[in-house]
Amino acid sequence: MHEHGAVGLPLGFTLLRLLLLISVTVVAGWALARPFTAGGPLTRRVVTAVAAAGGLVALLVADASWLPGPAAVAVIAVLLTPPVLRGEVPVPARVVLAVVVLAATAAALWFTGPPLSGAHIVLLAGFAGVGWAALCPPTVVVRVVGAGLAVALLAGLAQVTLAGHLATPPAGPVLTRVVVAGEPVDVLVAPHRPGWNVVRVPDAPLRVGNARDALVEAGPRPGTTGRWALVWLDPGRGSLWLGRGEARATVPVNPGRDPWTGPDVRGPDGTEYADAALAALLAGRPEPPWPALTDADVRALRAQVSALPGKFALVSDSSTRSARAAAEVRAEAARRGRVIVPDAPDVLVVGGEATGGRVHLAPWLRPPDLDTPDGRRYARVLADAFPGTRPTRPGLAAWRGDGD
Repeated sequence: MHEHGAVGLPLGFTLLRLLLLISVTVVAGWALARPFTAGGPLTRRVVTAVAAAGGLVALLVADASWLPGPAAVAVIAVLLTPPVLRGEVPVPARVVLAVVVLAATAAALWFTGPPLSGAHIVLLAGFAGVGWAALCPPTVVVRVVGAGLAVALLAGLAQVTLAGHLATPPAGPVLTRVVVAGEPVDVLVAPHRPGWNVVRVPDAPLRVGNARDALVEAGPRPGTTGRWALVWLDPGRGSLWLGRGEARATVPVNPGRDPWTGPDVRGPDGTEYADAALAALLAGRPEPPWPALTDADVRALRAQVSALPGKFALVSDSSTRSARAAAEVRAEAARRGRVIVPDAPDVLVVGGEATGGRVHLAPWLRPPDLDTPDGRRYARVLADAFPGTRPTRPGLAAWRGDGD
């Protein structure tokens, strides 16, 4: 039983990009030329069909996991209805056209999606609006609105092009969804380079590997949600295998030819990097930097040590940042006359996990502030794209692009 998930391979993405460019050219060109030409019913049918196709392609290119399901259904219905209607429908078309323009303007100005979601909304609204404008009599108002939508289409296309959303996806972290044993499974692969990779799946029994007979059980990691597995990926195109019971599924992967040059993802901070990479991927940003101890972290740790009682415990792990943080904590404790003992009731955690007593978390281990606009957007998009994933402070930083 093989069930294959869809991944945007270069050839498929190139075709989508070509269709989008052709659609924008045809639809925007017709809308701009309408005041100067007389188009018949056939022209109108062609324009509405091209606009519908362009809108669907724009929706695919946007990878709009930030768009709620009902809204996506409504967008598709608005795009596909004009080609079905054969003649002019002045009143309904004008009403829908007005609603599309107003709703898109409001959403683009105040939308709680990731960066560049506004540009993708403008593209969708441009295609939908021109499709409905073609069903309106060519009055002055309709022609002006149509020309405005044409300009919006061109501007939206220019923005997503300059931002690199129409470039062939390079090797890098991949998020996809595949069906295993009849149930959808979200899969994150990072860094998606030749060599060792971390693979994240939901919190359910699953096995992961690079061959049908080389599957390992995905398991929990300290301080994270979901389940994780380590998988070796060879250069070039291949398949990632997932198993549940007797069922199998494959996900196409193409990590390229350049090996991963960053730290070993098998270490304790590999999962934190993957969480941050997921947030950056959802926000359309470059890969985040590897977790590192910053000057601000050092100052915060020193303040924590000064606020702790005379004796406290220290919990760390083998990651580079945790080791450096533990050294800073020990130096500050010695300077302030504090004593680090294993069984103290106050525990300072700079890596790994601690339970019981009074736990004090290092800055990067604390929950993120989700009361800000960026925090709310990050939490909502993360929950839609990978249900069950807990927002993290490094993930929020990657979402905002801190350190880019």
